[in-house]
Amino acid sequence: MKATDAYRELAYPLTNLATLFAMIFYWLLFGLSLEASLLGIALLFLTLPAYLRYLLYLLEARANGRPAPVPSIEMFNPADNLWTLTPLIHIAVASWAGILLATQVSPLIAMLFGAAFLVVVPASMAILAITHTPGECLNPLAIVRMIRACGPAYFVVPFILIGMSSLFLILFLIGVPQFFIGLATSYQIVLLFSMTGAVLHAKNVAIQVNIPDPVDPTAEELAQDLLKERQEVANHAYGFISRGNRAGGFAHIRQWVEKEANVLEAFQWFFDEMMKWGNRDPALFFAQEYIHFLLACRLDDEALKLLARCLHESPRWRPLPEDKGKVMELAERNDREDLVELLQSWR
Repeated sequence: MKATDAYRELAYPLTNLATLFAMIFYWLLFGLSLEASLLGIALLFLTLPAYLRYLLYLLEARANGRPAPVPSIEMFNPADNLWTLTPLIHIAVASWAGILLATQVSPLIAMLFGAAFLVVVPASMAILAITHTPGECLNPLAIVRMIRACGPAYFVVPFILIGMSSLFLILFLIGVPQFFIGLATSYQIVLLFSMTGAVLHAKNVAIQVNIPDPVDPTAEELAQDLLKERQEVANHAYGFISRGNRAGGFAHIRQWVEKEANVLEAFQWFFDEMMKWGNRDPALFFAQEYIHFLLACRLDDEALKLLARCLHESPRWRPLPEDKGKVMELAERNDREDLVELLQSWR
């Protein structure tokens, strides 16, 4: 990176309206959170994730040659793009290690650790912004590969960050008001992500990084997931029915069945599952709804099989009142004399 490029990047957060607005906006929010006691804690928990999202979106935009983003309300959604919360791990590790080293070893060692942290954190953030993969940005080998891909220009970023941190420490020691140091720190953080993105763009690193397409689940995995979900529904329904609330149990199953892509297969699975219970009466009651569905869909073969199975299980089994005539007609139409004989008792 040439000297002119470095100067241009140093000025970027101050000359670009989007980054300048973001820098002041989040600085004010953090300032309010520190002054508002309990309400400030809630504001801090809301602001910090949004701030991290903005910084990573900024790095990603600059790495791909796009304009810097403007803070938006969507960034305050706590469930949006959870990968953007990964820097919390970096903050926690750096804070814990820094305090431990300063109190248990020596402040000098803590400062050296901080300098080493500033050397690797731009690469880690670059990996996260490009790949959106938390595990990869914490991988030391991936961090080394990112530094190599950026080349010598990479070290301009940590060099400037370490220099600014040292300057801020001196200003603090000589009594410069915290107001100015806080605003300067806000600039430093935005500069970290902005300049890292610029280095990546200059080296075309974002284009070179191979981000694998998401792997779709296999048919076997989808079937296993569906089986697990059905089993959970059946277990929940069993809880209702075992406590005497058969209507509630069937309603729970019915709501699930109606959402399935293959309703016929779902009916069959739940009927077979209920037949495994110690008391098969719920399965026979459920069969009334099942055969009603089969008759409505004109699935004669499936309806005959279900009818035969229910009557074999209990000769006293009956369909819903409105289906009695249809069931008799079904057996007669398909010349099932064995079933017709059992059904004669209905008349």
